[in-house]
Amino acid sequence: MDVANLSFRAFSLATEDPDRVERALRFASGAKEIKRSTCSGYHGNPIMIMEAKITDAKGIRAVFRSLGRQELEMFLDTLDRRIDEDSFFFFRLDKQEAYLGKIVNGDGDDVIAVRAKIKSYPQNRENALASMEKFLRSEIERISRRGDGE
Repeated sequence: MDVANLSFRAFSLATEDPDRVERALRFASGAKEIKRSTCSGYHGNPIMIMEAKITDAKGIRAVFRSLGRQELEMFLDTLDRRIDEDSFFFFRLDKQEAYLGKIVNGDGDDVIAVRAKIKSYPQNRENALASMEKFLRSEIERISRRGDGE
């Protein structure tokens, strides 16, 4: 397994129902435990931060497979922009769609942010790029063999 863990983070603003945000986060991550913390926004408005983490290979693969082939191919096309110097791979999921039971890539601010820690040896960006490319290609191949993920 080329991904060590997935960390998920979503914000519940004062105008949102925190239980709905937690439901979206739980659906997207498959995590049993959701950690909550609070902070204040620029104008003093309360913001709840919800976080989940997945470390098991089966759960990690399930998240990537739930995105489907087209999304994983898009990750391959944008791989260089998604990996930082610390070997983290970043993507976003649409929070509203997750609440509705769909896993879809997201843009903007109303998202579930996902950070994947890539395993590579020695640990550096170039090896992380190669490792993540290999992982994504293998997941795309699995989805293609099953005949779904369009």
